[in-house]
Amino acid sequence: MQVKPAPQGPVPENVRYAFRYELPDAFVHVRDPIRLDAWQEAAVELLPGADEVERAEYARQMLRSLPTLLVAEETLVDVAVCLGIEDSDDGYRLSQGLLAVSARPSLHGDRLLAAEGIYRAKEQALFAGEQGLTEIDLPRAKGRQGAKDTLLAVHLPCGPGVMSASVRAVRSADVAASLQDGDAPPAGNPGMVPETVSLAVLQLIIPAPHDYVVYVTVSTPCVDLLTAYTERLSAIGRTFSFDTAEERDDEESEAAQPSVAADTAGGH
Repeated sequence: MQVKPAPQGPVPENVRYAFRYELPDAFVHVRDPIRLDAWQEAAVELLPGADEVERAEYARQMLRSLPTLLVAEETLVDVAVCLGIEDSDDGYRLSQGLLAVSARPSLHGDRLLAAEGIYRAKEQALFAGEQGLTEIDLPRAKGRQGAKDTLLAVHLPCGPGVMSASVRAVRSADVAASLQDGDAPPAGNPGMVPETVSLAVLQLIIPAPHDYVVYVTVSTPCVDLLTAYTERLSAIGRTFSFDTAEERDDEESEAAQPSVAADTAGGH
């Protein structure tokens, strides 16, 4: 869940997002995540042993999953996927994670106060309803939902931020119903057997010096590899930097048609 701080006035308009970061080698960048052919292109690298039909099905599934990581006010900046085999405490496991970098306008003056406001709002969203929590009874995620939530204030080289990790038991039918393209199987379809799966969502929220906030969100069903994904998210945060007004002006003079993608795609 992504929570913005309480508004302090009108949201800034025509905000230009100008920041840089690097992704760990484990992630494969998706060139244009709103296009099916871009996901098929990434699937060639992610699934080297798969045939064309398998890659096409994987691409459709990933394209449908993307909207569940975003909210309406956000501008999608970047998407990457991690898929492979990793060593865990219980042996080798399939590892899969979907990463989205997004940004949205925010009226804040002091970055530390903005981060504190985000922290309080996130705390309320994660922990306010703990008395009504249900049990997660899955092999890789046992316990009450609230016990699987973590919220941290972090200090990055680029400034203050907030990091959260949340594990939930999710029904596959509920996920399908939340997709925006309307192609989920209808309720009651005998071919659609709801399956309960564990899903971990990690998020790093970084207020820019002014005008906007950046969200780095990682979703993975591999909750037993949560430590590895937390380390990757932390590594991304350590590479973040925001361009100054002077740097933005210099880039504009060098590029005839600058774009958001050019400003934000540093490191890959």
